Amino acid sequence: MSRVSNVNFSLNVGTAIPRSVTLHRLPPAIISLVPAYEGYSFILVRDDIVIIDPDTYEIVDVIPA
Repeated sequence: MSRVSNVNFSLNVGTAIPRSVTLHRLPPAIISLVPAYEGYSFILVRDDIVIIDPDTYEIVDVIPA
């Protein structure tokens, strides 16, 4: 899995990220911890986990490392 280090968007909830960014499926272990994340994807930005809505490409949550 690749990390994104140079981003041209703010890491804030509600920010839409570029559609050129490759999203990854959340592991089942994360879904079992936070069932509300079912259906969402994520990217790694530096060491932060950024939860993304795959339909809108908007940031849903940022989990700091």
